[in-house]
Amino acid sequence: MTPAQWAGQWVLRSLRDPAGVARALMSIGLARNTLYQLIALVTVLSVLMLELGLYLSPAEAELLMATPFALAIILGASLLMMVFALQLTGRMLGGTGRFSAALLLVIWWQGMALLIQVVQTATLLLFPALAGIVTLAGLAWLVFSLLHLVNVLHGFDNLFKALATVVIGVVGISFGLALLLSLIGVTLQGGTL
Repeated sequence: MTPAQWAGQWVLRSLRDPAGVARALMSIGLARNTLYQLIALVTVLSVLMLELGLYLSPAEAELLMATPFALAIILGASLLMMVFALQLTGRMLGGTGRFSAALLLVIWWQGMALLIQVVQTATLLLFPALAGIVTLAGLAWLVFSLLHLVNVLHGFDNLFKALATVVIGVVGISFGLALLLSLIGVTLQGGTL
């Protein structure tokens, strides 16, 4: 089996069975240094994809006045906040997730989000009429997979605890991200604070 075939099978399995993939990933046991390199890689690739999207849609580019470096800081910090929020909130709700496992699963989730973003951009360019449907389907899968990875991470017995973890975590991330944006002087309306 070629690396491309293996990667394709992994992506298809991820789309069909995010919980099974989460369990498989947690059994790998990557070193923390490797995980930090992987989170840096998905951050850089995500910023590049975001910049491409802004280039293709100048109207959206005017709404977000930030350099690629600032975007990398924002995205990297928000991913790390997500790791901490999901891990700590899940622990408060009786979960057993470890930080390194949460980091690995968030990296996988962001990598899949990046692939979905590539598909969305290609659809926007080739089949603009379908772009909205592809965007909604991608968003639905990201929510679905996030609930399953949190459920596996913490060993919950149902998705309601995973949903509570995600909702509480999103509130915490929102406050943390607002603070970060104000500290580095980025606004979403354009300009600086």
